[in-house]
Amino acid sequence: MFKAKHVIFLLLVFFMALLLAWRILVTGLGDHYARKADLGDAQAVDSALLWNSRQPRALYLKGQALMETAPEEASELLRQAIALDPASAEAMEALAHLMLKRGRPEQADRLMALAVERMPASKRVRLGAADYWVERKQLEKAVINWAAALELDPNLGMHIYPLLTHLAENPVTLPFLQSLLQAPPSWWDDFFAHLAHNARRLETVVNVATLRHASKTPLSSRERALLVERLQRDGQWPEAYLVWINGLTPEQRRYLGSVFDGGFELAPGEGGFFWHFPDSPSLIIRRKHTYGSEGEKSLHILYRGQSAPLKQVYQYLLLGKGQYLLQLRLRVDRLRLPGGLRWVIRCTGNEDRMLGATPLLVGASDWTSQQVQFSVPDTPECRSQLLRLEISRSGDAPPVAEGEVWFDRISIRKLP
Repeated sequence: MFKAKHVIFLLLVFFMALLLAWRILVTGLGDHYARKADLGDAQAVDSALLWNSRQPRALYLKGQALMETAPEEASELLRQAIALDPASAEAMEALAHLMLKRGRPEQADRLMALAVERMPASKRVRLGAADYWVERKQLEKAVINWAAALELDPNLGMHIYPLLTHLAENPVTLPFLQSLLQAPPSWWDDFFAHLAHNARRLETVVNVATLRHASKTPLSSRERALLVERLQRDGQWPEAYLVWINGLTPEQRRYLGSVFDGGFELAPGEGGFFWHFPDSPSLIIRRKHTYGSEGEKSLHILYRGQSAPLKQVYQYLLLGKGQYLLQLRLRVDRLRLPGGLRWVIRCTGNEDRMLGATPLLVGASDWTSQQVQFSVPDTPECRSQLLRLEISRSGDAPPVAEGEVWFDRISIRKLP
């Protein structure tokens, strides 16, 4: 009798163990195929549900796939997924879209809000929520979710920045960006760069910058530089100069003139009317002290004996109509290049139009001075000018430059 009970007990344990093992196998295979489906294997969804009809992730993926073709079945699958996994925010987000299409907006709104509450750090949920609120014409909530998605993944900018730009271009929808304008997020400067380069109208960029300027957070140096660059691109040179000059520090204002910081005492700023130094492996540009420098620094350019760019250091100018005199000091040390090196003044609206140029530099010399007179016409193409160091091309081959040159005290004054 005892042995019979013992055998029955062992059989029960065996069958329970077998059932548990089978359950573990079924669950494990269901999870395995669900993971494959998550990675893009569409056929794995059905395999996951074949092994485990209660696999919540597979139910969600199956429901998501049927949202357009079989909304009723999709709705039931998504409900099952949520019942089995109450934290399944993606299933809630998908079901909210379905409920909205079926004319149940209030329930859909609550479900979408719950989805974001359950998984606030999911960029997929945030993007789905943003699309949902756009469909509901509640753009302020859409912007909040786009902003959250960008905080989670800045690479989403290529998808979201054009949408925000579209809102900024319409005066009716611009106010929906107010929360971003008042407290710019970490990615704001990158968005403003996209806006400045891609907005169809200059007015859009100016409006956004004006609202930013009126907020408690001042314009960043990059925002200001981007605004100046767009104003320059659209030919609004006086306005660009005013925006640029208002962003200068008290120290920088000490070096204002027809040529800004002609002694190269300051490190170059970003864009605007600062000095622009090209980035080329064929030369090294530095500001350093040497004998004969009239201030703390002079501009030093070292040519490495390689093909050098024809266009080098430059600065934009804002000179009115009249006669001017360009003056500078320079020193040349074993400078070898075909043609020679010179400073040129051109019209920014037509760079082929040269207003003046200094004598060509080549060879060697101690500190000496150069000057050249030039005239600025009152024409649209010459509302602003370009002062640039250039290599005068000699022949078709790229010029090879070797040696050193120093510049100091570059100035322009108007003649009576």
